Amino acid sequence: MERDADSYRPLARALHWATAALIALQFAFGLIMVHDAPEPNLWATLAERFQLYDSHKVLGIALFALVLVRLANRAISGAPGALPEVPAWQRAAATLGHVALYLLLVAVPLLGWLGISLYPALQVFGTASLPSLAAPDRAASETVLFWHGIAAFALVGLALGHAGAALHHHFVRRDRTLRRMLGR
Repeated sequence: MERDADSYRPLARALHWATAALIALQFAFGLIMVHDAPEPNLWATLAERFQLYDSHKVLGIALFALVLVRLANRAISGAPGALPEVPAWQRAAATLGHVALYLLLVAVPLLGWLGISLYPALQVFGTASLPSLAAPDRAASETVLFWHGIAAFALVGLALGHAGAALHHHFVRRDRTLRRMLGR
């Protein structure tokens, strides 16, 4: 079956939505993990009971791998261009937004991985260890993990802006921008 030149391929759509789901999950896990409240702390109990630190590490590596696959797919298969009725300034903003999203999709997991390498906190679920990216340096890990958090908030902010722009195209402009990623 020939794809519509204006639509994303099924693999690109699947990778997009899997990335969005992992970002939402990772952000929620991260917020719960670092929430600081007086004892008894429900969030700390949840983080421990559900092994959120270990889950966050493993899902971060999975997200990084997914983004690499996504970048390779985009390099090989390309992406449909902007719809002709979209103004030039919006096309430029979309391009800039996509570049920023991809940079953060690579940077956030790498900063997290570097941070746990420096700490060091590479063991997951008590059975395996992630490979280290650097020699231990606890002071440096605090700085790197701080920037990991800042970058994560920036990523979520950009992703929300991206979603808002897609909804604007769908409900206000009534064009095919969102439907192309939904496969309709």
